[in-house]
Amino acid sequence: MRLLVTADIHLGAPIRSAALRNPVLGASLRQASRDSLSDIVALAISERVDVLVLAGDVFDSAEPDLKIRAFLIAQLARAAAAGVETVLIRGNHDALLDHAAQGALGPKIHLLERARPTVEIGGVAFHGLSFERGHQQASFLPDYPPPSPGRRNVGLMHTSLEGAPGHDPYAPCAEAALMAQGYNLWCLGHIHAPFARRAGDVLAVMPGIPQPRHFGERHGGSVALVTLGEGPPELVWHPVARLRFVEARPDLSGCADQSERAQAVRDALLAAQSPAQETALRLTLASAKQSEAELAALAAALCEDVDQVHIDKLRRIDPPRAPGTAAQTDDLIRLMRAETAEPGFRQAAREILAELRQALPREIAEDLAETALDDLLSAALGEVSAELHRDAARPEDG
Repeated sequence: MRLLVTADIHLGAPIRSAALRNPVLGASLRQASRDSLSDIVALAISERVDVLVLAGDVFDSAEPDLKIRAFLIAQLARAAAAGVETVLIRGNHDALLDHAAQGALGPKIHLLERARPTVEIGGVAFHGLSFERGHQQASFLPDYPPPSPGRRNVGLMHTSLEGAPGHDPYAPCAEAALMAQGYNLWCLGHIHAPFARRAGDVLAVMPGIPQPRHFGERHGGSVALVTLGEGPPELVWHPVARLRFVEARPDLSGCADQSERAQAVRDALLAAQSPAQETALRLTLASAKQSEAELAALAAALCEDVDQVHIDKLRRIDPPRAPGTAAQTDDLIRLMRAETAEPGFRQAAREILAELRQALPREIAEDLAETALDDLLSAALGEVSAELHRDAARPEDG
């Protein structure tokens, strides 16, 4: 049996953070999430897979737009018409979603939940439990059915496993216990970076988010094609992301004038182009004198003539300085940097970030995740350093 495994599609995600910074990028990201699902279904059909597995968080919330739901049903109907069955579970985002509210999902589409945790397709038993509330702190594993005797067994689970940076502990589960359940294959969701684990003949695969929505998810963008035969499951990764996230760090400190600075930024934009994908670019520009606003205006104007590239974020940093240059201000920055490394300071900063995340919409709050603390502090110190050095910086033309 051949299975195409994906999860965390997050249809209907508002993409607020990117859209506030760049409305064109926000619109491209919304479309990319839909297009990637179309590509996943097309891949399932072209690869003649038997089952498409959706391991939770198909939707971004329990109240999806009816147009988005209709889009999902249309895509799964395409798969069903080609003989591809779909097995899915609800994750923490779509935990309360009533899939039957507007009628049945359709033929050959199987939602696994506590009332119906197992379905058999082609002699393979699929087992899964859906989230029934948004935050599940206990492991689901003890409630999973035992393996069906005489069958290959596949489990679907939405879980943080033993924890991952940037992910809250949802339905935590010890990896060793998971692999000892007696199933041949585990199809997992929730963690947006893909990975696979093997223990003997057992495979557990976390396909990751198929279409990344922000820079923190840049390692996603794939789905897993699994062949389930008599031996160990075979795994092949397939890229499906329509839009990728890339970082570039041009150093403009050696540029003699505005023309040279523009060329350096243009070169970074052109280097980010991809013939197969759109690109969301995070630019970090080293410049001694120009402000972040000036550099942002320059980059935005240049980007208008570079197809398929969108500026996601731009920040200015202070370039490296020769020894002895502006020693007094540099000493102050070193002291500030040392202070930001102190445990007490970092704990206070984490508490402030937590308060801000509670007050902001979830999509925007993702930019203030605890894992972003070092980047936020570095950006703040860079701005302070720029102001302190501005008068001491060497003159620049233009």
